[in-house]
Amino acid sequence: MLRIYFHDEVPVTSFVLEGKLVGPWVTELEKCWQGALATNPSRTMLVDLADVTFIDAEGRALLARMRQKGARLLSTGVLINAIVAEIDAEQRKHSAHCSSFDQK
Repeated sequence: MLRIYFHDEVPVTSFVLEGKLVGPWVTELEKCWQGALATNPSRTMLVDLADVTFIDAEGRALLARMRQKGARLLSTGVLINAIVAEIDAEQRKHSAHCSSFDQK
């Protein structure tokens, strides 16, 4: 189970998650995120993962897409910190790769 608390306050829209980001809950978070993007596409998004206990492959993929679109991921705990660090590293690598093509 996953609880999603949505806070839409200027200048940040935040999602505070509690529980496991798995299965159907990934789809539910994506719907919430897409709705927030449609309403305020330029607003900073924050995903608070402090109370998330597990993330499956689909959840990780969604967080990576959210990060790629500019969302900030806030985490605590060894497992979730490791997942967020991997996503951030992939994002930096992708950005560097794209920048090298832009310069050519």
